Parts: sequence; C-alpha cells; structure tokens
Amino acid sequence: RQAVEEAVQRVREGAAIYLALKHTTFFSPMSVHMIASGESSGQIEGMLERVAQHQENDITRLIDVALALFEPAIILIMGMIVLFIVLAVLLPIFQLNQFTG
Repeated sequence: RQAVEEAVQRVREGAAIYLALKHTTFFSPMSVHMIASGESSGQIEGMLERVAQHQENDITRLIDVALALFEPAIILIMGMIVLFIVLAVLLPIFQLNQFTG
C-alpha cells in the first residue's frame, strides 16, 4: 500500500506514470514499458486496458498451473483417506475371521 501511495505522490509531483510505477514491484517491466509507450503516444487509456488484460491473463495462467500441480496431490490424499477408511472397516473383520477359523 505504501508503494502505491508513493507512486501516486510522484505522479502528483509531475512525474510520468511509468516512472512512478517503475519503482514498485507490482508491475512487470513489460507492463511499465507498455504504459510508457501509451503515455508517449497519447493512448494511455487503451494501453492501461491492455496491461490490465495482460495481467489478468498472467494470473489466470498461474492459477491454472497451480491447479494442475495440486490436482494429483489432492487425488492422492483422497485415495489415502479412502484406503484408511477401508482398512479401518476390513481389518477388524479379518481379525474376527482369524479367531473363529
């Protein structure tokens, strides 16, 4: 939050938006370059929309990768839970069979 406030203060002091954002860690270098290009060409609004879309795509891709990595682990954990439940039910039955047989 403090980094954003500092960036806002720099813009209020007359610095270019891309220079203010360059010092924060929230924006990738590509995003900063896109914003700089938009500022210099007078198309800042369109370029900010493209940066927002790009960041949204990056986050979506990151979530997809994380889910792809966690799915097998979750399936494995659920399988172990089912195995534990099955063993908890069947082992006493087998032990009873050994006593009677």
